[in-house]
Amino acid sequence: MQGLVEFSVEVGQVLAILLPAFCYIAALGLFVSSGWGFWRMSQPDNPFRGKPWVPVMGLILCGVFASFDRILTMANRTGGSAVTVALNSSLTGYTPATPPGGVLGATPGETILNIVAVFQSFFQAFGAMVAFFAIFTWWNVMRGVSNRRPGGCLVQFVFGVMLINVLQISTWLVAVFRTGA
Repeated sequence: MQGLVEFSVEVGQVLAILLPAFCYIAALGLFVSSGWGFWRMSQPDNPFRGKPWVPVMGLILCGVFASFDRILTMANRTGGSAVTVALNSSLTGYTPATPPGGVLGATPGETILNIVAVFQSFFQAFGAMVAFFAIFTWWNVMRGVSNRRPGGCLVQFVFGVMLINVLQISTWLVAVFRTGA
């Protein structure tokens, strides 16, 4: 199991390195795209006829991607979590917390919580990436490029935030199933 844990930590590190790059590339691309969109709206062959919100939303989402860590932190605070997201905090290294008695706990609930704690860095990085792609897909829905519904993007974003808070949610689920309520 130690090899799987180390592999997941490394995958989480790769996602933590790629996410800031994706965010800043998306912010730059949306800034240039919205500037081009504002310029094209003054031309007779306006490609945004019937969709005047596209350049404005591109500029707003440029700010969202440029400050993506603060957006995720606000989403966590809205959900009642104390997790603060920083796009560069996990780049220095992460050592998974191994419980004193190993991964196996005294009860199945403790075992599940120990396993979730060991894989937490992967879940958090993957959750942030899921939230990034949810917002990016929502941008494509707004432009009319993607055939998805905006509600699906919202659900994807919520599940990304839930993955960032996987330990709190797992603790709650174990408590719910332990009491049977």
